Amino acid sequence: MPLSEPAPRALSHSRHLELKAYERQDGLWDVEGHITDHTQNDYDMLDSRRTADQAMHDMWLRLTIDTDLVVQAAEAVMDVGAHGPCHLVAPNYSCLVGLKMGPGWNRAVRERLGGIKGCTHLNEMLAQMATTAMQSLFEVVGNIVDRPDGGRYLSPGLRNSCYAYAENSPYIRDYFPDFYQAD
Repeated sequence: MPLSEPAPRALSHSRHLELKAYERQDGLWDVEGHITDHTQNDYDMLDSRRTADQAMHDMWLRLTIDTDLVVQAAEAVMDVGAHGPCHLVAPNYSCLVGLKMGPGWNRAVRERLGGIKGCTHLNEMLAQMATTAMQSLFEVVGNIVDRPDGGRYLSPGLRNSCYAYAENSPYIRDYFPDFYQAD
């Protein structure tokens, strides 16, 4: 179902974020993100000028992770950054190696790459990359497992992680009764 009919308007800016996950032949997984920004008008910056048909940002990030969601390698590339020196921050993303996606991920990213240590746009993409990884490896990491007794196991990481997985939700009541907690 689409959103309601908007008020009359004109497009000013578009951001495209594409995230993909790949299972590698060596047992690891690659999660790749690509972000582009375009404006509808020419855009003047102190150190460059972009025409409406040129990207303001065109950036890539790849995280290689294992099935424990631990980053094994990280690579950032900036085909187009907002300013001349933006691409110089790309090597800093190797500091993500060793971090585990899950609770505390965003905080750890901010600690390692926040402020002048990273790129705002790549850092924002990292939260979505973690979600993409978790969805891609959902069954591999055993978030939901059918038990021999007919019940289902629900991983602690999913419990109370959103409205549907709240221990008092109708979804948990109907599909994971062992984990249901009435109000």
